[in-house]
Amino acid sequence: MKQFFRITAAVLAAAFLLALTGCGSSSSAPSFTWFVDTIPANLDPQVASAAPDVIACENLYSGLVRKNSDGEIVPDLAESWTVSPDGKTYTFQLKDGLTYRAVKGASTDYAITAEDFVFAFRRIFQPQTNSPYAVEFSALENSAAVLAGEADASTLGVSASGPLTLVFRLSEKDDNFLAKLTLPGAMPCDEEFFDSTRGTYGLTAKTTLSSGSFYLYNWTASGLFLRRDVSAPQIGSLRLVQNTSNSGKSAAQLIADEKCSAALDDTGEATALQSVSYSDTTWSLLFNSTEGSVFSNTELRQALAGIARETVTVPSSGLYTAAEGLVPTRLTVDGIDYRTFAGDPLPTITDPRTLYLNARQGMASSDFSGVTLLVPKEAGLTELAEQINGAWQKDCSLFFSIEEVPQEEFAKRLAAGNYTIALAPIQAEGGSVYQMLQQFGGEASLTGCDDPLYDQLLSESAAQTGSSRCALLAQCERQLLDGCTVVPLLAQQKRLLIADGISGLVFDPFTPVVDVTFAEKN
Repeated sequence: MKQFFRITAAVLAAAFLLALTGCGSSSSAPSFTWFVDTIPANLDPQVASAAPDVIACENLYSGLVRKNSDGEIVPDLAESWTVSPDGKTYTFQLKDGLTYRAVKGASTDYAITAEDFVFAFRRIFQPQTNSPYAVEFSALENSAAVLAGEADASTLGVSASGPLTLVFRLSEKDDNFLAKLTLPGAMPCDEEFFDSTRGTYGLTAKTTLSSGSFYLYNWTASGLFLRRDVSAPQIGSLRLVQNTSNSGKSAAQLIADEKCSAALDDTGEATALQSVSYSDTTWSLLFNSTEGSVFSNTELRQALAGIARETVTVPSSGLYTAAEGLVPTRLTVDGIDYRTFAGDPLPTITDPRTLYLNARQGMASSDFSGVTLLVPKEAGLTELAEQINGAWQKDCSLFFSIEEVPQEEFAKRLAAGNYTIALAPIQAEGGSVYQMLQQFGGEASLTGCDDPLYDQLLSESAAQTGSSRCALLAQCERQLLDGCTVVPLLAQQKRLLIADGISGLVFDPFTPVVDVTFAEKN
């Protein structure tokens, strides 16, 4: 699981209170507005993976436990729990009298029971669900066999020994198991209601039930609006909307203008607002190494990579730091700080110019015809690309052109493998080290590299937990970087800015989580 940050200190922006116009907001409790790239589209917690969907689910649903603003795991729907001495059996006692709520807070006859958690976890491991959370709960008994369709779902290591008693059985100890139970995939799902939706569970307001402190009030093309019955200073309503009319404004200005309560910022502008810094993106050189291409030659890639790394200087904007690997710092795997565990994976390239001369044996100048360095136009890294390209010209007499294209076209070409060299942002979506490395495995590899051993190690990591998983992922990263199809250069710095007076906000840039359950506004 990923690190959570406590947002408690007062900041110096103007006080903020935004009424939920058209959303039934009460005047007794403040609201919280968060801008999303797209309006949430799927509120099925066992499936939700897009950032807006996950954030919506974190606030709409409650699980057995929850992380509070201090990062502590506290009871949510569970009254209490025990763990066996060997750490492989978790027994939870649910609170009595819990029920789901329908749209606009309407009461329902659907009680929240232990069986709802059993059904939710069995859904995770049904192959047709294609749940992103299966890898997180791979320590459950028989999970791999159930996921592969080789065992019945009833053999999965989760069962109800009564309406309010839930038991998890692990095949191996997972020290981060409790924290994983805060993920959307671990939220309860009523089987009878699920069946009644006939394949539309979580896709409409009428086919969504809330198990959390918030309930779904309205869900339109304008946004998703959640409410709960509290009074000030607690946050009473949450708005997830798009920034359609103020797109040219900075995060700090949006907060100052009371358009939102907190916002992500990737500028280096000075601000008096409270901020939380993080990095989930590494700008890297990618060499298209598909079979038959000029960059299928390993020594050539290593030579150009070594020269590029010698040349690169960190821009003075404050937005970047030197990359310590492909995976940014502070990302975690099963609660373990990955970068600290894995160490420095960057290969030592002592004499790139000799490597280049060796690589050129048998190669003609025409083999480099049409090679360009593809760069997203809006990134502001053209000068960096020119530095690298200039060094290649000076040391190797290679004359490539720099091709700037809009971000949308850049992303499409990268995904299609329609490039020779690219300076690309590689993101750890959801803070997942596995997902970041997965972008370079299999047939869909961004660099076109076919490496069966890499794919095998990555696959094995999905079935492990803790330090074993970290070790396999670290092997993958080192192998990937040793081959120099990917050359990490810069870690991009980002931050969250928060409006004045807000406390108790739980923010995790990696999962991602913006949880206002404990949030207040004074």
